[in-house]
Amino acid sequence: MDRQAISVITTLHKIYSTDGIELDAVLFEPKDSTEKIIIHTHGKEGHFLQNHFLTRMGQAYPEKGYAFLTYNNRGHDYIADLLKRTSSGYIWEQGGSVYDILENAQYDLQGVVEYAHNLGFKEIILQGHSLGPHKICYYLVNNPKHGIAKLIFLTTADVLYQFDSSVPEWEKWSLVAKQMVDKGQGKDLMPIRIWSNCPVSAATFWNYTNPNTNTFVFNGTHPDREYKNFNKVTLPMLVVNPGNDAATGVPQVQAVDLIKKNSASTALETHIVPEAVHNFLGKEEELVGIISNWLA
Repeated sequence: MDRQAISVITTLHKIYSTDGIELDAVLFEPKDSTEKIIIHTHGKEGHFLQNHFLTRMGQAYPEKGYAFLTYNNRGHDYIADLLKRTSSGYIWEQGGSVYDILENAQYDLQGVVEYAHNLGFKEIILQGHSLGPHKICYYLVNNPKHGIAKLIFLTTADVLYQFDSSVPEWEKWSLVAKQMVDKGQGKDLMPIRIWSNCPVSAATFWNYTNPNTNTFVFNGTHPDREYKNFNKVTLPMLVVNPGNDAATGVPQVQAVDLIKKNSASTALETHIVPEAVHNFLGKEEELVGIISNWLA
C-alpha cells in the first residue's frame, strides 16, 4: 500500500438515485473529520474507478481536507444491468451508455448529493469528466436549490464535433432514431455505432441529436451555437483540459477561450495540461496538482 493511502479511510457505498437506481460508490475520507466533499461524475461508458486519476485523487483530496466520492451513474459501461429499488422490492433494468438519457443524470446527482448531506457533508463540490460536465450543468440549471458550492470540470468534450467527425450522416440517422422512438422501438439498437465504437439505442441517439438536445454544450467547432446550460452556471469553477484531446475538435487554447467567453461565472479558472490526452493518462500528478492548488 502507498504510504499516502494509509492516512485515508476508504469505504464502499450503495447510493440510490431519486428514482431508485442503485449506484455503486467509493468514499475516500481523511482521518480528521471534514464537512467538505468532492463528488465525481464519470463520462460516457466510463465507470466510477476507470480513470487512473481517480486513484490519485482518492489520496490527494483527503490530504487537502476534502472527502472524495466517486460513483457509477446509470450510464456506466457500454451495457449494464441496473438494480432498481421500488415500493414492492427490487427489479432489474437494463442501462449503461447504450441506453443513457442525459436528463436522467439529475436523478443520479440529486440522490448522491442528498446522500452526502446525510453523511454530514455541508460544502459540496461537483467534479465531472468528459460527458460529466454536460450532466452536471443540466442538473444545476434544472435544480436551482442544489446547494452546490463549486465545480471542477475536466475535459470539456464537444459532443457535436464527435458526431461530425465520427458518425457519417448522423443527421439522417437522427431522423431514423426519431421514427424508431415514435414506433415504440426506442430500446432497439441503431444499425450504426457512435464514437469509441459504442453501440447505441434509438432513444439515446435521439437524445444526443434532437433539436433541443442538452448534450451539445461545449460547441468549440460551432462557436455560433449556445453553450447550453453551461452559460447559466454562475458557481466558482475550475476547468482543466488536456492539451492533446481530440474530443474538443479545436486547439485547446481556442476551446478554453470560448469557455471563458460563454461562462456566467465570475470566478472561473482554466488550465491546459500540455501533451495530456482525454483521460490524462500519465499526467495524473499534474492534473491533481492543479486542482489541489485551486482547492487551497
